[in-house]
Amino acid sequence: MAERTIASEFRNVDAAQDADALARYLEYVDALPPIRQLKVNTYRYLGLRPGDTVLDAGCGAGFDAIRMAEIVGKNGRVTGIDISEHLLALATKRAAATGLAVTFRSGDVRALPFPDASFDAVRIERTLQIVDKTDRILDEMVRVLRPGGRLVAVEPDWATDVIDPDSHDTGRTFFRFCGEQFVDGSTGRKLYRYFRERGLEDVVIHPEPLVLHDLDLVRKMINMDQFLAASQGKGVLSLDEANAWLSELRDADRNGRLTFAGLLFAVYGRKT
Repeated sequence: MAERTIASEFRNVDAAQDADALARYLEYVDALPPIRQLKVNTYRYLGLRPGDTVLDAGCGAGFDAIRMAEIVGKNGRVTGIDISEHLLALATKRAAATGLAVTFRSGDVRALPFPDASFDAVRIERTLQIVDKTDRILDEMVRVLRPGGRLVAVEPDWATDVIDPDSHDTGRTFFRFCGEQFVDGSTGRKLYRYFRERGLEDVVIHPEPLVLHDLDLVRKMINMDQFLAASQGKGVLSLDEANAWLSELRDADRNGRLTFAGLLFAVYGRKT
């Protein structure tokens, strides 16, 4: 049986072995200071202002949609869309207590259920790497933007992930394997080209580095144990190689000498 990883389970949360665990993962990541700062940065890149209508595409459990609703105020509107009914239920419950102008609805980012020119701003984060038909998703987001509307997409590039110690390039092999489990683990580097191909103007890349020095944090953040099990199941790493590397990482962590770093790309563009 194929090993389960976040790369596979987030493609269909409602059919996952433990949908609640995926929801807890989203909450855990959202609370990490460097990730929270990245998210706040994207609201600024979008230039959100009171009265804006905003789409959060692939909204998950609704954290970003709710925070953006605070920015656009009572005269604005934020809509979150996701294919997972489980996550949407959590988002709706979370939003109900806020009184903010935010709504959530079920839908596929590859076929957005909105008329042309419906939104002033659209945001999507860490969804393009998971869902197929990237071209269609981008076309749809541009379609629902009004003239002058703003788009921000945030995606990692797993090839940028590095760790020290690396145990004879075991880490490099591991991160390459991780990226290969996604529909496209190199989406981040391609966003600028994708935006330009769609005629977006004022396209800007905002590199968002993620640097960690705590092994437990790294393991949770990238679901390291799942990916290690899958890499062994597929013969990419042997048990001895994985154990030797983990031993080095634990030793470095105990002595305050561990470094993990990766790069996410937040790319902005404006529809003419």
